[in-house]
Amino acid sequence: MSEVFALGGFLARWSGLARHDLSASESAPLSLPDLLAMGDLDDRRRWRDLSLGYADPNGAPWLRAEIARRYGNLGPDDVLCCAGAQEALACLSRALLTPSDHAVVVVPIYQPSEQAVTSICAATGVPLDHAGGWHLDIARVAAAIRPSTRLLLLNAPNSPTGAVLGAATLADLVAVCRRHGLWLVNDEVYRATADDPAAIPPPVADIYERGISIDAMSKAMGLPGLRVGWVACRDRALLARARAAKSGMSGCIAAINEVLARIALRAETPIVARNRAIASVNRQVLRAILARYPEIFGNDTSECLAFSAPCYLGARGAMRFAVGLAREAGVLLLPSGLWQSSLAEVPANQLRIGLGAAGAPAALEALDAHLAGALGRRLLRDASETV
Repeated sequence: MSEVFALGGFLARWSGLARHDLSASESAPLSLPDLLAMGDLDDRRRWRDLSLGYADPNGAPWLRAEIARRYGNLGPDDVLCCAGAQEALACLSRALLTPSDHAVVVVPIYQPSEQAVTSICAATGVPLDHAGGWHLDIARVAAAIRPSTRLLLLNAPNSPTGAVLGAATLADLVAVCRRHGLWLVNDEVYRATADDPAAIPPPVADIYERGISIDAMSKAMGLPGLRVGWVACRDRALLARARAAKSGMSGCIAAINEVLARIALRAETPIVARNRAIASVNRQVLRAILARYPEIFGNDTSECLAFSAPCYLGARGAMRFAVGLAREAGVLLLPSGLWQSSLAEVPANQLRIGLGAAGAPAALEALDAHLAGALGRRLLRDASETV
């Protein structure tokens, strides 16, 4: 029996009651007119003359060429376009793994990503070490490898912790994978949301011959509605197998979305700058709120602008706090326990609080008001108990 998708179930239960959404990790989306206005002559011609038939199963050559420009050592034929990052990972898992294989998965990770692997083969989880800050213990990774291990999967920058993998750690990880002949698969959708994108290591597809980068338009670009993601790697035979797996899923991405994705990719610098500015302001506001309640919240450990990741110190736990907040204040945020794993224990006392949504200021104001009211009620209760 398949595992319950905890995060999806939580959103299904509470999203309808929430008036203020701080659960999302994508940036504030653009409107269609605003995005189209960024297009060049070629984009406008493609939009005007667009055929609504089936598109190229690989993705349009001109879209793959634009994606390949993001990498230092890849060309258009090293890219496979998919209907979002999750389909990209599902296709790749089917292309790489068999039931006799083994995988190593760094957790916490988005539950469907873990299940894309565990639905096919055995896996061992290696949790990020959160003592003194989130980091990956390379020795624990090496110890988890078996003779049958075929790939290592991680999500860096990481959700829900906001941890960024440093260049030295990634170099050590690549060395371990190279020594054992492993594929290194990294979900890099939060890469451009890092506090300092210039300081984080290059995509794994650029620095390792068996490195595979998964990415999408959803997070830093704020365009999840396009459903455009991709696999980038140097092994074209592997991409062909992933494309064959994809034929049983979406087959191809929507032709309309290909045009819009190319426009966005060519305008990535101003789009991401806009989104980072919005998130930076929201993070300053949130951190000021959290600082007023040191008995409830620990430091924000996130090293990216997609979301904050404070520790919840309250006695009733992060999950009960999140449910109470949704029920009583109509504010939706996510406890880290929703990233539960069948492979290893993950901390349940963190909160993931989205920073990019257009409605974040109103949501943060509602959060602050709820916390102030809750603290006031507690102080009155404590005072009455001492009389």
